[in-house]
This record gives sequence, structure tokens and C-alpha cells, in this order.
Amino acid sequence: MTERPPPKAVFLKAAKMFQERQRREREYKKRYGEVQPQVAVPAFGKRMVAVKNRIYHGDWKFLTDFLRDYVPMVFGDDWCKAELAKPLAERHPVTQWRTQGAVYMNAQPPQPDGSRVAPFSGALAAYACFAYDLYIVDNNAELDDALVQRLKNPEHFQGARHELFAEATCLRAGCSVQRENEKDGGNRHAEFTAKHVATGQLLSVEAKSKHRAGVLGRPGKAVEKPDLRFGELINDAVAKNCPHPLVIFLDTNLPFKWAERLYSRQYGPTPSGVMQPIPSRAMQTILDRTKKEHNGVDSYSMIVLSNHPHHYAPDDLDPQKHLFSVLPGQPPANLDALWSVHKAAGFYGNIPAKFALDDADRPVPVIPPRPKVRYDFIVNRTDVTVTRDAQPTEHKFSTKDKDRVQVSSPLHDFLESIGFSRVDAHAICQPIESGKTVNGVMGDK
Repeated sequence: MTERPPPKAVFLKAAKMFQERQRREREYKKRYGEVQPQVAVPAFGKRMVAVKNRIYHGDWKFLTDFLRDYVPMVFGDDWCKAELAKPLAERHPVTQWRTQGAVYMNAQPPQPDGSRVAPFSGALAAYACFAYDLYIVDNNAELDDALVQRLKNPEHFQGARHELFAEATCLRAGCSVQRENEKDGGNRHAEFTAKHVATGQLLSVEAKSKHRAGVLGRPGKAVEKPDLRFGELINDAVAKNCPHPLVIFLDTNLPFKWAERLYSRQYGPTPSGVMQPIPSRAMQTILDRTKKEHNGVDSYSMIVLSNHPHHYAPDDLDPQKHLFSVLPGQPPANLDALWSVHKAAGFYGNIPAKFALDDADRPVPVIPPRPKVRYDFIVNRTDVTVTRDAQPTEHKFSTKDKDRVQVSSPLHDFLESIGFSRVDAHAICQPIESGKTVNGVMGDK
């Protein structure tokens, strides 16, 4: 008996469903990198989530709900209970972020379904990004026990957190990751070796984070003007004499205001006359000094400089992050592999709202836009007074304080503090300094 093939309409429907799934997979990777989509299915009125070879079961509508509970499941109940028993200021940074984020969300008005939505605060973003990086490494590679122990230790957390970011970035870039044998005390090692699967390029990856007093669990009081010296961190990475082309992930750990000055780009002509972005003067000084210390040779294949200043504004709206990658003139590594790593570093903070590709019909919560606040700068001779939403403020400035490239004016600093970039702040300062009242400047806070 010959079996009849399914009707043509069945084949067409199956082909359409397959093409749609492929399209969603391409869109997913375009936004989140070369990592596995979440495996999650509804079960018994709740949700089952697979992470590598483990299954979690809980009342999670969205991935962010799962990430909220995922960190305690990895770190352990005993560790979490011990942290929560401490005063907030003495807790591990991760538990501080979780608590501060919960307070922020609980202050938001409830939606008709009882949920609460809002733009990320600094603490909420710090916790969610950390949890998602932890999940990416756990689900796509091997979450090293030694790394988890360092993450749980407040003294080692900052460096381990940046190492976690570097590993998650390489996984998003389509790399496999092989950790070094840290028990081999005879040699110094990079954090891990990354193999870019598409090109076969091997990269030695080193992660460095700038320690600063008063943040990320470091003792002391934060300084008003942080230093911009990073040569020692770069030199330490280079000194390891890694076996493969070296990629250094460098966390500059700066408040937004100072990061904006370091990372802001200008434009200049190439030898052919084409305008292209060039590093800021501060960034170029760092790169020139590093090259000089190594006899005029760039001793790396790429430096990925990043700044994620969530922890500088835990209770305020999450500050803007920065990214800048530096390559020597002729990097000793495949350019496609290096470009993939740089591009993947920009995926940091992209966290899927929905659980999986199969959740196509589940509505995504609509996050309200950041509120805008109107400022008017009223000039009376040389005095500048400020109103906020038509209400007087205590802020006072003078047109005699001129804004300069190297030394910003108090008015410029204020404009940056309410969300303006360095370039935009300078543009607003110019007419005010010339004696003109400026109305309707819309700040973020």
C-alpha cells in the first residue's frame, strides 16, 4: 500500500513556519549575539527554564523575572541570607543592587495587571546586566566554580565582574572559551583563550578593571576628579606574554560625566581627505603614552575600553554607557574576529524581554519613556538663574565663567549632570555666555 504524501497546503504551511522561525533566529542573533535562545516552556501554571543541564521551575512571566531569582539560585540561599542580614551599606554590591532596584520598582505605579514597569535605574540595570551575563556564560559555556567564588567575595568582585563581561562578550561574538589552568603556578595566564569559530582565530583575553575608592565595594570616599591613568593595567596584561594575539578588556570605571570626556570622539581628515572619527585628546594621550612605554610598538591586537556607570547612580535613571575599541595599524589577528568582539561588546545591556523565540505572541511590557524636565536659563547682566518646570531653583551661574575645551565651566558641569553630552552642553553654554536667555532646555532629571 502506497502512502499518500501530505497535501501541498501542509508543506506550504510547514515551510512558512520554518522560514518564520529562521527569521526570528536571525533577528535574535542580530540583537543579542551568537548565543543560544532561552529554552523555556509553560508547565503546571508556571514556567520551566533550562540552563545547560539544569531545570528551574517558577512563577516567571518574563526573562527578567527569572533573572531576578537566578542569581540567588547560583550563589546559594545561605550566602543570600547572610548578606541580607547585614545593613545595606555593608552588603555585597549585588545584594545592594537587588535591594535598591526592588525599592525603585515598588515605588512605580501598578499597571492594570498588577505589574510595574519603568526605565532602568542604575541599580536595576547593574543587577539585570550582571544576572544576564552570568546566565549567558552558564548557558553557553562552563560557569567556572572559581569565578563564582570570586564573584561572591566583595574584595574580588569588581575584577571578576569585568572578567564575566569579557567572557559573555566573547560568547556573543561567536567564540568558544577555554579557561587557563590557574593551578599552574609556574606561569602567568590570561583569563581565557577565545576561539572565534567562524575564522578559527585564537585570542588570549585579559580583563582589567580600574579600582576607585568608594564604589564597587572599595573602601574610602569617591574623589571629585578621578585619575585617567590606565597604563599600569595595560602593562600588566601585556607582561603575561600570552601565546595568542592579545585582546585586553579594560573597564575605565568612571562616572558618566568623566567618561563622556574620555570617550567623546572628534572628527578629522584621513590622508585622502575623508573625515572620520578620532579619539578624544584624553584618549589619545593614554594610547600614545602606552605605545611609548613599549618602544613605539602596540603590544596588543585590540583594547576594548568600556564604561558601565550603573553603580554611580543606583537610585537615579541608569547613566549612558560608553565603548571604544583600539586596534594597532596592523593587528596580528584576523580583523573579522576582532570586529566580532567589538560588535558583541556593544550588545551589553540588551536583555530579551520575552523568554524564547516560541513566545512570539506574548505581549512585551511597554516601558514609559524617560521623563523630560524643562529648564530655563535667565540672564540678567552677568548673572544666570535657573528655573525647573517654571519653578525657581537654587542654581546660579555667571556669564564670566567661560566654558573651555580643557576646563569646563560650572554651567557646563550642571548641564552634563542633567543628561547632556559634552558637545551639547558646550553648545548651550555659548549663547548664555554671550548674554542671551535660553528657554526650553529639556533635561533628563
